Amino acid sequence: MAVTKIHRTSKTVLIIGVLISIVVMALFYLGGQVPGHEKIAADMSQPRFTDLVLYWGYFLLGITIVVLLLFALTSFIKQLKETPKKALGGLLAVVGIAALLLITFSIGDGTRLNIPGYDGPDNRPVTLKLTDMWLYSAYVLLALAFLAILILPLFKRKA
Repeated sequence: MAVTKIHRTSKTVLIIGVLISIVVMALFYLGGQVPGHEKIAADMSQPRFTDLVLYWGYFLLGITIVVLLLFALTSFIKQLKETPKKALGGLLAVVGIAALLLITFSIGDGTRLNIPGYDGPDNRPVTLKLTDMWLYSAYVLLALAFLAILILPLFKRKA
């Protein structure tokens, strides 16, 4: 009974999230342009609902991070009670990710960008280094995933 309730709840949340995303993207693509006097740069296209798309993306990212951290924490606590050695292995993965983020933040470039028509608060060295950190981390993790796909089959155990 509990499994069907969890399945039904997760399916409902997924459907609601997809429907809201479809509505947000439809507004973005079909909602028209910002009036000429409100445009940041007069010669550039500026959809009316750009902010809505960005805020929806931030919301989804925030929810994903919170849920991921909650699941990881509960799994760690459960494993710590059952098999402490395995739990410490999981903790090692978290330390590795933290090290990756610190290294990629330190190699990020904080040079201000020349963005036509934008004088906002987000063109700061810290924000630019954070952006580089996420991009470089994604590149490293993608490369590691491809390497794992190529190399791990070579070490496959025969049953």
